[in-house]
Amino acid sequence: MIIRRAALSDVAAIRACVEASLEATYGGLWTSEPLRAGDDDWALAWVALAEGVIIGVGLAQEDVVSDLWVHSLAQGRGAGSALLTELEREIAARGHGLARLRCLEPNLKSRRFYGARGWKEVRIYPHETIPLNTVDMVKAVGARLG
Repeated sequence: MIIRRAALSDVAAIRACVEASLEATYGGLWTSEPLRAGDDDWALAWVALAEGVIIGVGLAQEDVVSDLWVHSLAQGRGAGSALLTELEREIAARGHGLARLRCLEPNLKSRRFYGARGWKEVRIYPHETIPLNTVDMVKAVGARLG
């Protein structure tokens, strides 16, 4: 597996990976329409590749892990952990001592994934646009990362 910065030429493959993960994770929970990747600047992301194919995507903005998606067919291979480590390092390199993220309450698999990597749930509240709750999580980063 290779973890590297995304290139502009990766954006279509990144969107496809994100949308496959979105559908596998959240498809049908609040809409029957296909879920689409947002308009994030995916060229700033980190990507995980296996045999030349993008299998995971991570993006951090300021002190926030804003996106971490691993294709459902590639989960359990370490891509999510490797991407999360890069995102935590990036946030720490920006001078932040605390990293933040949020996920949806029904996504127990992700909540367990983050919890096993030192992230703590600090707040659960209604999402602003969909009929599900959001979970805020935090983790100390910085000098502790190797």
